[in-house]
Amino acid sequence: MNYCQFLSDSQRMKHENLLLTLAAIFTWALVAYIDLVKFNHAAGSMGWLENGWSLLGYLVFLVALLPLATGYLGKEHWLIASILLLVQLVVTLVLLLVNQEPMTAVLLVVWAGQLPDFFSRRVAITWVVASAILFYAIMYFYWQASFYIITGLVYLGFQLFALSSSFARVNERNAREHTEYLNQQLQATRILLAQSSRQDERVRISRDLHDILGHQLTALNLQLEILQHKVPEALCDKVQQSKSLAKELLENIRQVVRDQRNLLSLDIRQAVQALAMRIPQIQLHIEGDLRLDSVHLAEQLVLCIQEGMSNALRHGGATQIKLGLQQHNNCIDIVLEDNGRGLNLGGQKNGMGLQGMRERLKSYGGQVELSALSQGCCLYITAILEGKT
Repeated sequence: MNYCQFLSDSQRMKHENLLLTLAAIFTWALVAYIDLVKFNHAAGSMGWLENGWSLLGYLVFLVALLPLATGYLGKEHWLIASILLLVQLVVTLVLLLVNQEPMTAVLLVVWAGQLPDFFSRRVAITWVVASAILFYAIMYFYWQASFYIITGLVYLGFQLFALSSSFARVNERNAREHTEYLNQQLQATRILLAQSSRQDERVRISRDLHDILGHQLTALNLQLEILQHKVPEALCDKVQQSKSLAKELLENIRQVVRDQRNLLSLDIRQAVQALAMRIPQIQLHIEGDLRLDSVHLAEQLVLCIQEGMSNALRHGGATQIKLGLQQHNNCIDIVLEDNGRGLNLGGQKNGMGLQGMRERLKSYGGQVELSALSQGCCLYITAILEGKT
């Protein structure tokens, strides 16, 4: 998946949320209009108080609907979402009980379409069946109507259809996110492998320089040393100059070999910058530098940084991230600060993402901690170079 395709998928997800929000609001408005107009005709001028309570109920439903339909609340806000969904259900059942308008049951379909974003299939179906039973009970005990069994089954079918469609939408979204996550990992791994290949090539060249030219120049110095004692005195200066040039050339080759070996470390900064290019919603600012000899450790650190950036965007809605890279002797310190919403009510200090980071760095004595800032979060990652077992 390239950069343009990533932008296309992100825009498509935004358009989907916008379309779903508009559809939910349109349905709500149509149901509220039909219910309130019909109630006005039935109650006349004396029903303004009851009509006001119905209008308030519809407004409460809309307020509870918008944070979920717009995608503002993610799955990590499970508790808040559960409360809002329960409010929608209770308000709808009360409206059905008071106004006795079958069209109001359409709100149960809108409500059912939101469940897959926060609950498993089994839990969501349980909620839907429970709501259908309550709706049936209201019709059976309080309505003066016939065919309530057919009516209840019809709306149950609508709810299950909305539920199935939403689960298909959620599964597609999760598949796209997982695919992009894997592509990010692949991109980081490709960069590190490219650096590792260059590292191997430099090692080979350095070894050839040292083994072939170095040995031959050493032998040449020995031959010149012997020749210096055998040639006429008039040629001793020339031999000495040749000997000095050979020694200087040998020292230059050794310096080149040392310089090449000093450039063999892997550049973490370059790999992280490539990841940031695939997350255009975030502005990344990197301070410091970090170069490692171990390909495996470099890969694990890059994947941890990727997880932190993804979580900052997905859970915190961050737009800016500051990444600090430091190495003191054998200790590596990485600090990832974002400007997102911070820790939610449930907390993220022991989430699956953090647990996965700790498992990645366990063999390097790594530690991962997440703390709240005045705005956003701070992810602190440490590792020890000598900690590998």
